[in-house]
Amino acid sequence: MASSLFSRPFFYGYRLIWKLAQPLLKRSKRLADGWDERFVPEGWLEPDFPASEAGNHDGHSVDLWLQAASGGEARLAVSLCRSLRHDVPLRVLIVTWTRQGRDVVENALSALAESHPLLRVAARFAPFDHPDIVRRAIRQARPRLLALLETELWPGLLAACKDAGVPVRLVNGRINSSTVNFGKFFPKLMADIAPEGIRAISEEDRRAFSTVFPSTSCSVEEMPNIKFDLAAELLERPLENTMPGIALDGPLFLFASVRKGEETRLPGQLQRIYNARPSARVVVVPRHLHRVEAWKSVLSDLGYRPRLLSEQDPMMHLPHKSVLIWDRFGDLPRLYAAASAVFVGGSFGQGGQNFLESLAAGRIPCIGPSAKNFLWAMQGTASQPSLEECGLLRVGRTPQEVMDIMLELASHPRDRETVREQFKAWLEPRLGGSSHAAAWLEEKILL
Repeated sequence: MASSLFSRPFFYGYRLIWKLAQPLLKRSKRLADGWDERFVPEGWLEPDFPASEAGNHDGHSVDLWLQAASGGEARLAVSLCRSLRHDVPLRVLIVTWTRQGRDVVENALSALAESHPLLRVAARFAPFDHPDIVRRAIRQARPRLLALLETELWPGLLAACKDAGVPVRLVNGRINSSTVNFGKFFPKLMADIAPEGIRAISEEDRRAFSTVFPSTSCSVEEMPNIKFDLAAELLERPLENTMPGIALDGPLFLFASVRKGEETRLPGQLQRIYNARPSARVVVVPRHLHRVEAWKSVLSDLGYRPRLLSEQDPMMHLPHKSVLIWDRFGDLPRLYAAASAVFVGGSFGQGGQNFLESLAAGRIPCIGPSAKNFLWAMQGTASQPSLEECGLLRVGRTPQEVMDIMLELASHPRDRETVREQFKAWLEPRLGGSSHAAAWLEEKILL
């Protein structure tokens, strides 16, 4: 392309938006972490990928750049790395927007080094999508291939890759309404910054991507969702039998990955649980740790005596009608296993969160009515029934119905191993996303 995509009027406005938003972004707890790194200073990749090595790799500091949003997408990136070939030396940069995502990657580095001795992986906070910043990042990394995970379609990053001649592929792709609407307003821009290939997680997503990127130069096909592989990996682990960090003397009602949409809907209904099961213990796990104080405030106003895990003495019994707010990341698998009943949040207005981990722990999850982001995990086919049809998922249309379902699940628990075996059989025909994606990316990198 003769001139830079950034010379277009859209990017003049886009650059201004990022400049004006900077003071607000710095006030965000999620983005203030790693603030300087997000501006891509010189030596951004040091010491993991020294600039002095680039000359030995045809000018490329990085073979593969994996762009992940947060913790969930970071797990996809790690799973994808585990599926890469063992006999080829590769340098992989995983960038993520959140501390949770970065921790997921860094906690996996030692295991990756053991299983793939020729693989070098580094984690960084994702660069802000300001045109000058992403161009600087691409210039320093000069990846052979940039792979986006799920919904990470940032116009600045895509344009920087086009300008630099860096190929882009999207794996485990799903599309949201904001991207569809953006494509309607800027069809010419979307055509010019389109990835060269997309692998979508469902037929619905495939069709939507084909509408947003109608160019014949962008191949759009369907692939198995890598999240099914992650659930299968959890099934291979022994069942946890201990509660992490606290003692229980009653049934545990777990509200996992709850989001802002549940803060005003669910707490007022907790009394239904205490009335029916006076010995009940309630644990709330906010999806984003910066919402902990908001949950504490709402619960305090309702008289539920909230406590933070970080303030709790180890193995202390929870007092009656207290609510424990879990302000530590990474314990959900063990919490699912310890729970008598599970609600997985984000499903009252925000598209849902991943409920497959609960099934991997042998607990049937309850969700709210809004789970559009996880329809791929809910829909069945003519030959394969849905999770709900199999009795492996319950949907509550109202907060009151959610509490009733959780009380029912706690009163009539199913054997955990039986649930896991049934879930394993349901997963079997849906596996293979990680190896599919890895082979597709290697096909480009190892040309």
